[in-house]
Amino acid sequence: MNKEPFEGDQLTDAELDRLLRKWDAPPVPARLRAAIFPDSAGPWWRRAWRGSLRVPIPVAAALAFAAALGVWQGSAHRPAPRELVRTERVEVPVWKDRVVVKTVYLRRAAPEAELLKPVSELKPRIVQTPDE
Repeated sequence: MNKEPFEGDQLTDAELDRLLRKWDAPPVPARLRAAIFPDSAGPWWRRAWRGSLRVPIPVAAALAFAAALGVWQGSAHRPAPRELVRTERVEVPVWKDRVVVKTVYLRRAAPEAELLKPVSELKPRIVQTPDE
């Protein structure tokens, strides 16, 4: 029968602590470091471009919805640009010697009671040409 070492002997906690202080961990192989930290010597922008974030689908959908809502609200409620009204007097040459008069009434129209008053004296006038 083969006996395992320390099978019958049991070590105390103090002896185990002493053995643990003497024990040195083996060095980490270079291939293991390269597998855990790939290309860590590259520039920061390359690592940032290759990096990834794991985001749950509901969180990504909520962020996309919030971004779309923000773009829509930002474009829909822009105030209209103010218009600058500028008035100036310009002299224009006239081809015909004719005065054009345009009457602009600043008051509102008279109430109906004033419009329907009977005429006290009727003065008919005959118009021969449209210019009169």
